[in-house]
Amino acid sequence: MNRRRFLTTVGAGAAGLVAGCSAEPTDDGSTETEGGSTDTSGGSTDAGTADGTATADGTVTGTASGGTPLLRVGTYPSFVDAPSSSPGPWLKERFESEFDAELQWFAPESSMDYFLQRRQQGVSIDTDLFLGLAPENLVKADRAVGDGESLFTSVDTADLSNASHVVDDYRFDPQERAIPVGASYISLVYNQNALDERGVDAPATFDDLASAPYENGLLVPNPQNSETGLEFMFWTIDQFGEDGYLDYWSDLMGNGTRILQDWGTAYDAYSNDEAPMVVSFSTDQVYADRYDQDMARHQVGFLNDSGYAYLEGAAPFTGTDKPGLATEFIDFVLRPEVQAEIAQRNVALPAVDNAELPDEYYDLVYEPEEIVSFGYDELMGNVEPWLSDWSRQIATQ
Repeated sequence: MNRRRFLTTVGAGAAGLVAGCSAEPTDDGSTETEGGSTDTSGGSTDAGTADGTATADGTVTGTASGGTPLLRVGTYPSFVDAPSSSPGPWLKERFESEFDAELQWFAPESSMDYFLQRRQQGVSIDTDLFLGLAPENLVKADRAVGDGESLFTSVDTADLSNASHVVDDYRFDPQERAIPVGASYISLVYNQNALDERGVDAPATFDDLASAPYENGLLVPNPQNSETGLEFMFWTIDQFGEDGYLDYWSDLMGNGTRILQDWGTAYDAYSNDEAPMVVSFSTDQVYADRYDQDMARHQVGFLNDSGYAYLEGAAPFTGTDKPGLATEFIDFVLRPEVQAEIAQRNVALPAVDNAELPDEYYDLVYEPEEIVSFGYDELMGNVEPWLSDWSRQIATQ
């Protein structure tokens, strides 16, 4: 396994590597928004779409008027379903104000699985690109399609004006189909008040977390259903190796750790004081500050001074009849000012090192000393057996 240290750029005009996550697409089709107060599974899939209506399966109907080119962009629901805070509606308005094109969002509840299933069934995708692709999603798609084919097509980075400012260690696709557009860090979020009542500090190491002082203290999203939980599992594999991570999970379970359905369910339980710690994201204080919450209940903790990087990319679908417009959209999304706006609305961090964010934003986010992330080659062929072994040994406990 490869531990990768991300280099940070500090100073005016730089997007220092800060942590967090905005929204989480999950394998079972649910999507949760940052903070856990709202679970949007089953919610709107049509937010940010002009002149369109959503059908029962989440498809957005309607076409651009007057011969204007229509760019259809797939994403996860929470990227578009909160007009006041989600990036999608803002991106649509800004993009259409500058380009002779109409942007139409399509956010099926099953997220990437929707498009993969259609490809496997030989049904047209009718969508030009997907925004919000995680490394494990890309690996899953490549393994499912097989035979040297791909659900996605490569992007000529020479056509991306800000490509040189994409953080190198955020690049997770060796074929440059998925271009990084955002990132975040998996971490612990803990209630300092509750830990004070126990007379303990926050756990500093993985071993601490599984020890008696933190008995019945942790809530974890299920890796089978949640990207957050899955990447926490990856984090433990990095720490303990393929031969040791299941023993560590057994220790966690023996110490009273609870595994809940998904990130939203786990965060709701944490918010209701069912445990003093939850696996979440290190931009949690951005959310807490936004809603004027008690910051003691939103402390961020990294285990062994490390944190797992959650990465998101944008990739054109193979077969799109608008490859040029899809590339223009990705180029637009990578602009420094657009990256800064997406990061704040998505409670995340930019994928480029020249996006400027307010100083107060950096005051509320945290960066681990060591950033852990598995690349494409490390994930290929490993995700399924890792998760299968976890499911047999841990999920049944």
